[in-house]
Amino acid sequence: MTNQAVCIVRLTLFKHSHQSFVAALDEAQIHHGRAHLFSIQPQASGIVEIISALSDAMPWNALAKVIVAWIEVKKSREIIIQTEDGRVIHAKGYSADDIQKFLPLSVNVTVIDTKPSDEI
Repeated sequence: MTNQAVCIVRLTLFKHSHQSFVAALDEAQIHHGRAHLFSIQPQASGIVEIISALSDAMPWNALAKVIVAWIEVKKSREIIIQTEDGRVIHAKGYSADDIQKFLPLSVNVTVIDTKPSDEI
């Protein structure tokens, strides 16, 4: 029996991004779940979704494609990837191949859409 690591991608969804981004994950058949956070300290008001899988089963390619496609739909959308070493990567303008390389290094992926779905 081999020991496989579990990979976790934490997505923090802000503003009007939750419904459309979760729908994009569902359409791509990427399993995810909402994390319920409890704290005695004030927290940002984003909704946290978690994607987890064994390291060799993590859908990096599918998730990267969802990110690129979701951003391209509207100018008001942005995804920011924060890595373990403190780098901040704005996904807009990167290819799915580039995003796929950043995701395994991420500690948080922030998903933002500043306008409701009925506004382009």
